[in-house]
Amino acid sequence: MVRAGKDEADENNVLPNLLLDVREGFLGAFRSVFRQFGVTDQQYRVLSILLHKGDLEISKLARHARIPAPSMTGILDRMTEIGWVIRKIQKGQRWGLVGLTASGRKLIVQIAPMVIRRFATFEAALGQQQLEQLGELLLKARTALRDMLATSPKDSSAGVDRAPRRRKTSKAAGARPKDRRTRP
Repeated sequence: MVRAGKDEADENNVLPNLLLDVREGFLGAFRSVFRQFGVTDQQYRVLSILLHKGDLEISKLARHARIPAPSMTGILDRMTEIGWVIRKIQKGQRWGLVGLTASGRKLIVQIAPMVIRRFATFEAALGQQQLEQLGELLLKARTALRDMLATSPKDSSAGVDRAPRRRKTSKAAGARPKDRRTRP
């Protein structure tokens, strides 16, 4: 396992732990900003993406925000109740688009400058050159992981670490489990 830092015996310096620590630290640096406005990091991502890309289908929004579709549905339900987003379904269409409301647009415009300042602080601490190198390495790592997953057989040991999924069954003998998929 790849280790970094002076104390190579320290389990915190194993690459997977370092990646998790950096991810959590990075998000944590912004959560205090989000809390000031009563927004979660997922909600901020949704607001920011909709501001920059305009109305989107839920599946595309979920992909851009790196949020699983079932979780996105719940997030959008809450954001719709609050009044930050609106679901737009055109006549004859089963799926619609999600867009910002005036309230959602006003909120993200208030938050964005604080997020930009926070990121500038991170950039200054790391330095422009190292930040660019980090970005390049992360892009290479993402590509390598995608390639690795694309070429590994579906029934290989790639999924061994995952716990087996158990089906929930109805109490009635022989009854099929309910389909829990929901569509907006």
